[in-house]
Amino acid sequence: MNNTNVITIEKNVPIPTPNLSHTRNKYLFVSNMEIGDSFVINGNTPDFTPSSVRSYIYGLPYKTKTTRRYAVRTLKGGSKSPSAIRVWRIK
Repeated sequence: MNNTNVITIEKNVPIPTPNLSHTRNKYLFVSNMEIGDSFVINGNTPDFTPSSVRSYIYGLPYKTKTTRRYAVRTLKGGSKSPSAIRVWRIK
């Protein structure tokens, strides 16, 4: 019995645009921030974890092509698994 897999390589197949509607709705408050505004994510924010918010903020320039800039600092815990962070809009 021959169990050979065949993979077909295709050319010029467009990449579909990602469906970010859930992500955008969840983090909509970030787009309402003005320069100098900040917020804290810690154990008292059940819908958000410090790691997920930090990942979202770091990925914003790539996802939205925005000129807005943010700074994230760990308030508690280690840098790999923070238990509290603060995010500032700086530009």
